[in-house]
Amino acid sequence: MDRENNEGNKTNTYFDENTGAKVREAFEHLTGEVSIQAVLQPDCKLSDKVQLFLDELYNITDKIPMNIFLKGENPDIEAKVEVGLYPVIALLNKDGEYTRICYHGAPGGHELDSFISAVNIIAKPEQAIAEPLLERINNLKVPINLKTGVSPTCVMCPELVQSCQSLATLNAGVTSEMVDLHHYPDFVKKFRIMSVPALIINDEKVKFGGKNLGELVTELEEYSK
Repeated sequence: MDRENNEGNKTNTYFDENTGAKVREAFEHLTGEVSIQAVLQPDCKLSDKVQLFLDELYNITDKIPMNIFLKGENPDIEAKVEVGLYPVIALLNKDGEYTRICYHGAPGGHELDSFISAVNIIAKPEQAIAEPLLERINNLKVPINLKTGVSPTCVMCPELVQSCQSLATLNAGVTSEMVDLHHYPDFVKKFRIMSVPALIINDEKVKFGGKNLGELVTELEEYSK
């Protein structure tokens, strides 16, 4: 779907003046390192919210190229991202490769910080990670799929989301998915989620509470025993 910049034509829902300025500044350095591929569902309220988020983002900054498809329009993208939940916002690198970081829902509210962080670590993947922790990350038993169930109003959720995303950039066997639980009642019921943030490891184990990168690695090491 082609995008046209219509800045100033409407009042934003996700980006007020301050957050808009924050996003512009955060992404000003980008020169094509990151792009978005989004897959939406027709007649879906959450897809409408994702569309609105992406429209507003594009009106604020043109530094992140994006394409938006309806489910079934681009099977190649859906296969590349291995979409299990719709809608999805997938982040790709400068070579068009899926970075194993995606969002099921619009990353607004407190999750805007995790979105900004994800884009920046894809653009500049060099992270200051202590060598012992990096060695543990490289030795994790993969593949590992991490789904982080969040609420955009949760102040603890972004830390866990960002930890999962950092891990995905550091270990090619890790995938990070953010899931806005308000819009996935079946998902909440399936994994018996009672609070956020909720970490679902390989669709098997559920853990609750915020975790920094080191704590997340410890959790995954325990999971693999």
